[in-house]
Amino acid sequence: MNKNTKIIWSVVVILIVIVGIGFAVNISKNEVGSDKKIKVGVVLPLSGDYASLGESVKNSMELSYNELENKNVELIYEDGGFNSAKAVSAYKKLQDIDNVDIVVGLDSPTLEAIKPVINKTDELLLTVGNESSIEKDNVFEIIPWATALFNELGKVASSKNYSKVGIVYATDWALAQPIKEQFIKGLDGKSSAEVPVSSNSDTRTEVTKMLQSGVDAYTLFLPLDSGVKFLNEVARQTTGKNRPKLICDGNIELTIGDFLKKVNDKSVFEGCYSVFLADTTNKEYVEKYKSVYNAEPNFLGVYGYDVVQIISKELVGENKSDWKKILEDKKFSFKGASGNVTFDETGSRTLETQIDVYKDGTFVKQQ
Repeated sequence: MNKNTKIIWSVVVILIVIVGIGFAVNISKNEVGSDKKIKVGVVLPLSGDYASLGESVKNSMELSYNELENKNVELIYEDGGFNSAKAVSAYKKLQDIDNVDIVVGLDSPTLEAIKPVINKTDELLLTVGNESSIEKDNVFEIIPWATALFNELGKVASSKNYSKVGIVYATDWALAQPIKEQFIKGLDGKSSAEVPVSSNSDTRTEVTKMLQSGVDAYTLFLPLDSGVKFLNEVARQTTGKNRPKLICDGNIELTIGDFLKKVNDKSVFEGCYSVFLADTTNKEYVEKYKSVYNAEPNFLGVYGYDVVQIISKELVGENKSDWKKILEDKKFSFKGASGNVTFDETGSRTLETQIDVYKDGTFVKQQ
């Protein structure tokens, strides 16, 4: 798949706002038999900065639905707006008014807001994005848990001839801590310097301190806007000759189009290594998407496609009380457009990775 078509996901790594939720959820819905449709509530960012991401995932879900021989699912969309409070309202409507049987989420604000309530019920949440932490719960991730990518990224950084690696991370971002810990594990003792950055910082002081620490490479675990500020400041304070090498994480690779629009000196990315999910997307799906929407699907679309297929082919006709047992069974295996779907004991999908490098304006798979 053309990597230029990849758009922000959550995440891998998108800014999380965790909120408390104090409303009750109806947990005694009727069982869904073979003679009924499964009502699927879908919360996507359909407005705001990430509306294009939500729309593209919605397109893939609609494509998947239209290809079902038996229209045994009903998709009900709500706009989460990439906002926790809005996602809570959308979720409550889906549960209390639409009486959905299962919920599909995408971005981190939605997942982190809904998950505490889901885990107190017998409901399931299928996600196209990632949770901030791995645990055995009612959440099943159709996309592999991306935090493990950072351990592999640390291993790549450790294998290079860097004398000292700067680890730049957001102090007020929930995902930053587990990401940082995984990366440090992968570094396996290589010299490093941690550089904490707050969301309201102009990053001048942090960049100066990082450069003074003597790093010759650095990686960013920051949301988009903070990452842009940091890279622009690095470019302002350094030149190509004395500039430390950037190690790109999966977030930068996914959002490279947005970074390129806002980063002044594009050369900061050249030769940047990234560890990314292996592209196991079925080419037939890509061609179908292109023929219907006259555009390439973004990276996350294929997982939205598979969510619909899994619900239709694996859960319809089964008692709702058995759905979790079906998905977490070690023998569960579903051949989807995104490759073979299997879950571990925590509901996380098995991870396959590849190493990419930024060359001439795009990320390409390292040969």
